Amino acid sequence: MQIRNCGGRWWSAAALISAGFVSSASAQTRDDGGLWAMWLGQGDLSALDSDWKRVRWWLDLQSRWRDEGETLDSEFVRPALGYALDARTTFFAGYLWFRLHPDGRDAFVEHRPWQQLTWNAPVEGFTLQSRTRLEQRFVEDQSETGWRLRQLFKTTVPLASGNALFASVFDEVFFDLNDTNWGQRTGLRQNRTFVGFGFFLDDAHKHSVEIGYLNQWIDRPDVDRMNHILSLNLFMNF
Repeated sequence: MQIRNCGGRWWSAAALISAGFVSSASAQTRDDGGLWAMWLGQGDLSALDSDWKRVRWWLDLQSRWRDEGETLDSEFVRPALGYALDARTTFFAGYLWFRLHPDGRDAFVEHRPWQQLTWNAPVEGFTLQSRTRLEQRFVEDQSETGWRLRQLFKTTVPLASGNALFASVFDEVFFDLNDTNWGQRTGLRQNRTFVGFGFFLDDAHKHSVEIGYLNQWIDRPDVDRMNHILSLNLFMNF
């Protein structure tokens, strides 16, 4: 409960930072505060067979709260297998189990097969990553499939000697590629912008924590949503 109360006070300050973006995104926008927690693990399968070093695994676990961090909004599990095409480029294919707890309605489950290409740019002094993801969205008790494209660009910049502390910034856009009878509409439907800092938990820089502010704009047919989120992320590479 202490974390949730802190998230509520933190959201009040974050809302002021995003006031300019709110006014430009939509004349009618509903604001809310939230808390998102994520664990992302990645590694290769060389421990099983030395010839499988290029074969990668991915596991992403998340829980999200809305209403200033007081109400569970969604939870999901996202496993995948991938293949490293070279030292900088990896292709993944996976599945997402996603449970949503909407306000005033029963919870429902969405299933999403997905494919993803990640690329790390060859730059000096900081990291620059591109992530392109294609999703196929299946909502339970609905027949149509929603296709969605997501594009993320992320950079991290060292802030201290030894590179243990760093700044982290990313932006991700969501494009719905078709209309469905359960509500998906073609076009730009969401944007997420994150600004925060992180620190490595080990000397090899394989495990890190990132904490910061995530602004989420969601296009709605009537009133758009603008969520101001405290984002807590644990990354582990094996």
